[in-house]
Amino acid sequence: MMHQITRYSDSYTAWASWNQLEYGEKSKYLLSAARKIEKTQPSLSRVVQFHEKHAARLLKETHQLVGPTGETNELYTTGRGVALVIHDNSLANSRLVVIAHLTAALLAGNSVIVCSDDTDLVSLLESAFQSAGIPSDVLQFESLEAYSPLLETDIRSVGYIGTQENEIAINRTLSKKTGAIVLLSSETDMTCLSNAQDPALSLRFITERTRTINITAVGGNATLLELGSDEH
Repeated sequence: MMHQITRYSDSYTAWASWNQLEYGEKSKYLLSAARKIEKTQPSLSRVVQFHEKHAARLLKETHQLVGPTGETNELYTTGRGVALVIHDNSLANSRLVVIAHLTAALLAGNSVIVCSDDTDLVSLLESAFQSAGIPSDVLQFESLEAYSPLLETDIRSVGYIGTQENEIAINRTLSKKTGAIVLLSSETDMTCLSNAQDPALSLRFITERTRTINITAVGGNATLLELGSDEH
């Protein structure tokens, strides 16, 4: 358990700086890793490229909202924290969903811990992302059995790939946690692969925030106060 707590702590520390990077910087790391993966697993590389393309449309730009009193309102997104990707299915197609989840979570601004016993996949991803120069501890790997104690830490998102039975068990565990609500995104149908093909998957790993600059409204309020003075 202590090992998993340390793993979470390292991932959380890495998240703070990763989350502050501009989308374009995060994208460079992912696309660089995709080029490494393409040499041996082109289908997995295409999943990275697919989700990067669609995440860019959703997350890259700050959205300007209406300012009824003249203020500037901006809508932007940020990562939720540490995301846990659990891979307990050895079917070949399940790898596509693992790649989809970790790509979407990283692009959204989260650090990621992948729990999987697929040693070939883990070796491929470790090599690709290390070669891409991704900052230390932003993407980490653990054995499948490590996911249970990690669920007890302050993770903020879970991507699950496996059976419906375990999906239900994990959902129940998360529902009993106190503190922030942990979002579960799961894939149990290795034929449909709805998550891997979801162009909006990155939105499952974000927090929306607004930024308001209220200078005009302050001036307007000052005028209203003046109108209510004894001189009027």
